[in-house]
Amino acid sequence: MTSFLSIRSLLADPLVQIIVATLLGGIGQALIKYGVTNAEAGSGLVSTAVRLMLSPGVLAGLFTYALSSVFYVMVVRAKGLSFAYPFVAANQVIVFLLAWLLFREAIPFLRILGLIVICIGATLIALSK
Repeated sequence: MTSFLSIRSLLADPLVQIIVATLLGGIGQALIKYGVTNAEAGSGLVSTAVRLMLSPGVLAGLFTYALSSVFYVMVVRAKGLSFAYPFVAANQVIVFLLAWLLFREAIPFLRILGLIVICIGATLIALSK
């Protein structure tokens, strides 16, 4: 019971909430990619879209992404949008790394440079008062 209370109090911290939201958002995107990669195409556009949306990986990804949104909303309520939104850039870093590590996606130099610029910008916004 004590460990449950400590986890609960930890999850009440907006900084922990935004970190959880960011991680879950990145994991959700990776699950969606996994789902669409492993789903079979249908006979037409609508059939393919339905198969993609109902594939287990996509459904797991959407659920995970929705759960991340719950944490994000809690942070926006507690700390405001100007606190929460810069962390969205961290989600881009997580998705970028997962795409490279899990799916072996090629990452061109300009994309890496763009990610660095995003991180610098997000850091400047987070440090401003």
